[in-house]
Amino acid sequence: MKELPGDVFITGQLLATQMATLIDQGVMTFVNNRPDMEVPLQPLSEELEKIASDRGVDYHHIPMSGSVSEGLIEASKTVFSDCPRPIVAFCASGMRSSVLWAFANVKFLGVDEVMKALSEAGFNLEQIRAPLAQSLKK
Repeated sequence: MKELPGDVFITGQLLATQMATLIDQGVMTFVNNRPDMEVPLQPLSEELEKIASDRGVDYHHIPMSGSVSEGLIEASKTVFSDCPRPIVAFCASGMRSSVLWAFANVKFLGVDEVMKALSEAGFNLEQIRAPLAQSLKK
């Protein structure tokens, strides 16, 4: 699990038992950035949402496949600004979740700080530097 600023953690696919353990450790919000049925035997979002809901924890399914869209960014901004922390965002490897975190937080942290945080967490995402900068001009 990789830590980003704002009490946010990024990881790969979570299983039901892993979510339960994280809830026991104090996680208050989960963000699933993986589309259902992306690979065989992947837990469905509905199943994971039930675990969170049964335990009184926030759960958001913001599936990303392909490129980043305004809708994905806006949904991510809402979660990262409004939901209780700590937050765990996940997808297959953590890359999509880290990209959405970057776009959701660039306005507050700036491009250089976002890129530094991603790098320190072990994500090599230099290719999003220019799109992040461009997003600030909108």
